[in-house]
Amino acid sequence: MKKKNDERPEKRRNGFWQGLYLGVFTTLVLATAFVYLTLSTQGFRITLDPDRPAFMVRNQIKTEAFSVLSLLLEKIKVELPVAIEQAFLDPEWRFIAYEEGGVSLPREISEVTKDQFQKLTEKAVLLFIQGVELTPYIEELGQAALVEVKEAFKREIAGKTYHYQVNPMLSVPVTVLAR
Repeated sequence: MKKKNDERPEKRRNGFWQGLYLGVFTTLVLATAFVYLTLSTQGFRITLDPDRPAFMVRNQIKTEAFSVLSLLLEKIKVELPVAIEQAFLDPEWRFIAYEEGGVSLPREISEVTKDQFQKLTEKAVLLFIQGVELTPYIEELGQAALVEVKEAFKREIAGKTYHYQVNPMLSVPVTVLAR
């Protein structure tokens, strides 16, 4: 009988797979370190156009100003007759002053005159209000807002670096630039 060899030959390990695993792991570690260093030192640069938010704010202000001013004019038209009537209730208006003194109107004449003055005043003010063109005022407000937003963007945001804390070990600087 033949004797069995109890010694088994050692299994030969394949060095190719070990080298591949080691290479992939090393590459991942080095790439992660490179990305970490690059992000933590250079960060990101964002270039923004200040015109875009400025035009959005301008349009929003123009819309809001038009609605508020229109509402104000309508409110004046409604409240004007009451205010004029209250102004003519004051007995002082019946006294007409001039250089040397003054004259007080008789009661009958003052009542008729009061009604006529009241109607005339109300009509004149309403005609003036109806003739008011809001567009130039609204355009002026819009342009002022446009300039102010652009200036604020340049003063407050552009050129500054903000740090974004990704995790406790990584803070990414984000620099905002203007076109």
